[in-house]
This record gives sequence, structure tokens and C-alpha cells, in this order.
Amino acid sequence: MADARQPEILKLAGLTHHCCLGVIALTNDDDANLAIAICARLLAPALPALCRAETVETATNMASFGTRHIINPFDKFGRYLALALNAPAAYHLLEWLTGVPGTLVVPHRDPPRGHWLLCGYGRFGKAMVSALEQEGVPVTIIDHDPPSDDAQRHWVRGNGTGVPTLLEAGVRNAVGIAACTCDDMSNLSIVVTARELNPELFVVLRQNLQANQALFDAFESDFTVVPSQIVARECLAILTTPLLAPFLWQIKQRGESWASTLLDQLTDRFGWQAPTVWSVYVDTGQSPALLNWLARNAQETALGDLLRDPHDRAEELACRVLYLARDDGGSVMLPHRRTAVRSGDQLLFVGQGTARRALELTLNNENTLDYVLRGREVPGGWVWERLARGRDGATRSGGGSKADRTAT
Repeated sequence: MADARQPEILKLAGLTHHCCLGVIALTNDDDANLAIAICARLLAPALPALCRAETVETATNMASFGTRHIINPFDKFGRYLALALNAPAAYHLLEWLTGVPGTLVVPHRDPPRGHWLLCGYGRFGKAMVSALEQEGVPVTIIDHDPPSDDAQRHWVRGNGTGVPTLLEAGVRNAVGIAACTCDDMSNLSIVVTARELNPELFVVLRQNLQANQALFDAFESDFTVVPSQIVARECLAILTTPLLAPFLWQIKQRGESWASTLLDQLTDRFGWQAPTVWSVYVDTGQSPALLNWLARNAQETALGDLLRDPHDRAEELACRVLYLARDDGGSVMLPHRRTAVRSGDQLLFVGQGTARRALELTLNNENTLDYVLRGREVPGGWVWERLARGRDGATRSGGGSKADRTAT
């Protein structure tokens, strides 16, 4: 329990210890996160750092000295909204892939294009305005202290909680509203009043404190933005599924039709509950049995052969490979069953948790892998292996009954 901005405290916590794998700075104070990032860069430059930043200035400062992962929850949601406006299916696919496994992801209505109102021009409000303007969406900004030198935007002075202010901003003809202040009660008051004036409004609602969860659950917003949850999900994705980020980037590049087709394929197979998403590295740490197989047989293995059920190889595991990254820098989107798996590959999977555990058994146990790839059930233990080799020899020389071969 101490001030993490102090270098000696970070060293006491283990920053320079050989077992330290990285630094995560997630306070709600940008100055504190910046100080932690600088200390980590100078005292342990080889370690990756994940740092929260809520202003563009802080993010730029962190980036200038090489902070590896900078997470701005407001900018991140602004990009989510822009994606939902421009490519709704791509956004639903992203939401499904990044949800908490097992929770039901209910597709919400897509954000409409048209006139939007935005209340509160702070850090979140600025990110939202930037996202909407980049998509060509007209915005009226309601703020208690609008700048006098910004004539390019439409401003209304006020806080958005009163009917006259909302009417002046054009709430009756608007299609959406974003309550972006740092006060939960003000945000709730804004959207409740706005919905009474225009029941069809698409509502983006910022929640700051977890203690107010019951109130936000009671109001059915279209998007509820919880900055801490955005940061937590981003950190978990970086730490546990590093291939997810390049795959999601590819989704955005491939267009709405492609994303819609993939979303239909995946949800038809796995349902709308958020799936398990995981990465596998073909190395000694995560896939020792497969690595030994590849080295011993001097040949590539087809991806589809690896995805057989280790309990019944006639069945296929309930998972799919979304992305394959080669150690030479190449990559394959949605690799098919005949795609060769090589040493050093990284694979991004989606599917059921049972499939993940079954695949781990295949990749780590040589006997299981032998059964999955060749259909041979190799006995474990030295005595049984000697007997199996003897029976294999008898079978090849024409000896041995069918019963003997079946037992082997």
C-alpha cells in the first residue's frame, strides 16, 4: 500500500525482479499512470507496459518514450461507435468475440445516422464528437461553458438536464443522444428527460461508478459506456489473446458484407453466447507434443487433422481457427482445414471451452496426438509400448489375429 508513482516503491513491488513479466498501470489519474510508465521504461526497458490514458496529451507523451500498449477508454469507445455506424455487422462480431464467455450477447439496434445531441464536452465528449464527425454525422453539443472560438460546431449553453435546453438543441428531431458528463446522476437525468421528449432516441449513456449499476440497469440505454470495463477487456485481450487485435483490425478492413457472413457462420454454429477465444503458440511451452511430431516426421500437419476430438477422432472439435500468424511475418485469415501447421505458428481459436481443453490434451500428449493424427491408440508405459511394437511387427509380417491387432 503505497504511491506507485515513486520509483523505489515500484522496485520494492518487484519491477526489476527477474520474475516480473510486465507492468499494468490502470489508475484513474493520468499523471500517476504516466509516472509509472516512465519508471517502467527507465528501470525495466525490456518489460511490456499496459497503461491507461484518458487524454490525448497523456497518450502522446506515453507513446513518445515507447510505451507498448496505451488504452484510452473514451477513444476506444468512440472507435466502437464509428464502427457500429459504418459497419454494424462488424461491430456485432467484435462485441460477440470480446464478450465474457458464456454471457448472452443480445444484438441491439444499430445506431442511426442523422442529427445527434451530445451533453458534456469533456474527455469522453470530445472523443464522441470526433467519432461522429468522422462519420459525417451532424452534432449539437450541449455544455455549460461552450468555447467562444469554435464557430464550426453548433453549441447550446446548458447541462442537458432541463427541457428548455434539450428543446433548443432540437431533441424532437434528433435520432440519438450521448450523455457524456462525469456525473452519473446528471447523465441519467439527461437521458430520462430526453426519452420523454423523443421516445425513439438512440441513447449512449456514460456510467462512472459501479455503485450505481442498479440505476443504469433500470434504464434501457442502447449503449452503456463503463470506462473501467473497456480498459479491463482490452487488457485481458492483450494479455490472453494477443492475436485478437490483428484479427479485429482485419475485420474492419474487409467490409460489412464479409463481416456479416462470418458473423452468421459463427453464431449459427456456436450460438449468441459469447464464446471462448484463445491463442495457441506452436512451441515447447504450449505445444510440445506437436513440436516433437513436426521435428520427428519432418513434415507439415494439416490444421483439420489437429482439430479432431481426442476421445473420438471421427468427431470434430467445437472450435474454429480465425487467424494464423507465421513466424516469418506472414498471416492467414480464416485458414481452411488443409492449411499446413508449422513450428513457430500462432493460431487464434474461437469455440467452446471443452474444445479448448481437448485441444490442449492433443498438443501436450504424444499418445493422444498419435491417435488424433493417425488413429493409433498407443499404450502408455514402457512395458505396454514394447508389447505394442512387438504386435505391430507381427501384424506387418502377416502374423497375429484380427483380435490381436484390435487389442494393439
